Amino acid sequence: MIVRQWYAQLDVFDTIRRYLALLNNWTVTAAPSRERLFISDFYLINPPLLHLTHMTSDVRRAFTSLKIARPEQSFLSYPSPSILFNKMAGIQAQALHNLIGKGLFDVELVDKDQFRLSALGKDLALEMGSKLILKREEAALGFLTKEFAAIGQGKGGLRAITGLRRLGT
Repeated sequence: MIVRQWYAQLDVFDTIRRYLALLNNWTVTAAPSRERLFISDFYLINPPLLHLTHMTSDVRRAFTSLKIARPEQSFLSYPSPSILFNKMAGIQAQALHNLIGKGLFDVELVDKDQFRLSALGKDLALEMGSKLILKREEAALGFLTKEFAAIGQGKGGLRAITGLRRLGT
């Protein structure tokens, strides 16, 4: 019997589901940029790594209340966040292009580096219902789309608080 390990971080279809979940629950008025969407997705699938980011005291308090285990206390062994973030780059880009190609994003905003679900995208998210968000993701999703979405605004701000950047950027 051959066993193959599955990693949600490297699965295009799961990345599409996470993008739909993030954007369907995004509460900040401004639509996220590509970089913010990618970083938010990274932390949605790897919530223990949020412990390694810089946050204001209010945001840190909100995060601490979620009681997410620290990376060293979790079941998984995580590589460095920057290595994992770069490993996910191709998968995230492919998922994004598929959603754009299917008309699930507002194309006018995409041209401005902002991502918001189109009417078709909202319908798909609604149709998926409870399958869109996994039970273990609910707390991290709420945090990422409310508190985390508001921090690190401005060019380079998100990189400064997370330390994440893609090779060549």
